[in-house]
Amino acid sequence: MSPSYSSIGSQRPKIILAFGAAILVICLTFLLSSAPSASAVEVFCGESWLAPYGQGGDRCWGPATNGLDFAAVVTHERAGCVDIADGSNNLQHSWVCGAAKSAPGLAAEVGVAGGLVVYYKGVIRNNNESFSALFAGREKCVQGGC
Repeated sequence: MSPSYSSIGSQRPKIILAFGAAILVICLTFLLSSAPSASAVEVFCGESWLAPYGQGGDRCWGPATNGLDFAAVVTHERAGCVDIADGSNNLQHSWVCGAAKSAPGLAAEVGVAGGLVVYYKGVIRNNNESFSALFAGREKCVQGGC
């Protein structure tokens, strides 16, 4: 026996709903896979306790990276600074400093011009002369993972 026209008509909304749900899943999968990755910005010197400015241990140096695009500092209870250094630890710019309590956002950042063939590293520093504090560095590379 073949189903009557009225029984097929009653299943039509279920078929349309299932088809719509499948299209929605495909669209969401595409959107999520093409969204920028959170790992595009990577951590260096994650949650580092730095000594007061001017004392030994007031800085944290990230790893030398080919293609570094920018470096940034995340601050907690004290102000912090960020700069870029070459492979020999020579600072490339003046320190760029930002206010305390930026976490989870960036307090300050500095970019690199033409870093595709030279190894650079991010450097963060405590900007407070009296107190140690917690800091973290962030970096992003031109061609993806640092």
